[in-house]
Amino acid sequence: MESKIIRFIFISSLIFSLVACSGSDTTSNEKDKQLADELIIFNWSEYMPDEIIENFESEFAVDVTYTTFSSNQEMLAKVRSGTVPYDLAVPSDFYVQVMQEEGLLEEIDFTNIPNFENIADEWKNLDYDPDNKYSVTYMYGFDGLIYNKEKVKEPPTSWADLWNPDYKGHVILMDASDEISDMLQQYLGNEMNNPTIDQIEEGGEKLIELMPNVLMFTETPEAQLVSGEAWLVYGYSGEAGVAYLENDQIDFVLPKEGGIRWTDNMVIPTTSKNKYTAEVFMNYLLRPDVSKLLSEEFPYGNPNKEAVELLDEELFGKIPGFNLPADQIENAEWSEVLDPDRTQAVNRIIQEAKVKGGH
Repeated sequence: MESKIIRFIFISSLIFSLVACSGSDTTSNEKDKQLADELIIFNWSEYMPDEIIENFESEFAVDVTYTTFSSNQEMLAKVRSGTVPYDLAVPSDFYVQVMQEEGLLEEIDFTNIPNFENIADEWKNLDYDPDNKYSVTYMYGFDGLIYNKEKVKEPPTSWADLWNPDYKGHVILMDASDEISDMLQQYLGNEMNNPTIDQIEEGGEKLIELMPNVLMFTETPEAQLVSGEAWLVYGYSGEAGVAYLENDQIDFVLPKEGGIRWTDNMVIPTTSKNKYTAEVFMNYLLRPDVSKLLSEEFPYGNPNKEAVELLDEELFGKIPGFNLPADQIENAEWSEVLDPDRTQAVNRIIQEAKVKGGH
């Protein structure tokens, strides 16, 4: 009799424990699915309309802190430092791979992002994140030549056009060391993603030769293009589109050497304290009507196939760099991250050129 009582007590205790654990898991899951009061986003400058942030804050009662960076190197250094607990960052393609390999990224729970189905298949499972565990494509585009047709009478065809003495004081270069290096190595005919130190030094010499033509270094040359102060720019395809909306004499072309192709991607750093809220924001941004707003203000390539269907076909058919012909795109190269020694060499030669050029 006593053994039966003991057995009954044991079984009752076990059942109670299982129920309690189940309840605890449910409570934990519910807590994980609760929206946070705030969200810290780390994105490129001039890359998300205020309207999108404001509408998200209003709909979800979440305060968004929106901070910006001007290069992948800056972004990576700040995420590595862990000083700010960023909830969502937007690195370019192969920087996603670097961050994942360094253990800086959380795996994304795609059950919280049903709108991921709106991303066209060609922008999923890319080489830098082959299983799409860590990233969602935000926008895509190309590095090439932007020009003002009123100032540049013959359309540029090569990186060599940047050195044309007729453009003295009217050339703008993006302020991103790795991308300047890519351009220099393509121009010199070297392997862009595997230059030797000597080839990097040679690129530095060519950059110094270019300095008399350079007006400034910036990723956002729209104002100078629209005003006519800048005639020829090494820049992003989307910046050509932004400038075109104010001046229809702006055009964009990929050089014969190939140009550079890229994606920017939403990721969740391991510093995030609000992972679920970051995933809710991703899902919100992938709504077709919201993603449409993104393209209308910043007309880079949009991987959201449903949003593209909503865009003004006539207008976006004219915007330079938005729908480049296939024969132009086929030679564009993906840029990979150089090792620390070569990255240091690139940063040094570009800084030296800036100093000698008075920038």
